[in-house]
Amino acid sequence: MFDDLFFLANRLGDGALCSLFAEPGQPGRGHWIFDRPFSQPLREALVAGARSAGQAARDGGCYGHVDGPRFNTKAEVAHLRALGVAAVSQTAGPETVLCGEAELPYALVGFVTDYANGIAGEPTSAAELERLLGESRTALAAVVAAALPELAADLRPTGFVYRLG
Repeated sequence: MFDDLFFLANRLGDGALCSLFAEPGQPGRGHWIFDRPFSQPLREALVAGARSAGQAARDGGCYGHVDGPRFNTKAEVAHLRALGVAAVSQTAGPETVLCGEAELPYALVGFVTDYANGIAGEPTSAAELERLLGESRTALAAVVAAALPELAADLRPTGFVYRLG
């Protein structure tokens, strides 16, 4: 259950700025100001849900958003590790930022489906990757089902959006 985000480029896959308010002067435009990008009450519910579902869960870690569609090189992985990134993927950077701008509580659950280049001796095979992706879908469903009763009644957004004039 990630507690930090590394998404340096803040761009969508097509290169556009990752924002709901991309036009200068657009009503509602602002800056999302946060120190932790993920909702603590949601994270706590998901950690408790994982334990209830019998799933091992790491509480905390930095999610690193990378551009795809490719896997990172050994040098890129080493660089991200040196920056404190625990796991990388190609999807959740924009989701996190857009939820923050929209002032929606958000949390991110990650499952290890392969070890990055330079971490394991050999790349993960396509068959093994497919198997692990299937297992992660089943595990996620169990975690979310177990987390629902744990959700706090008062879910607030993370940080705040400083809206410009």
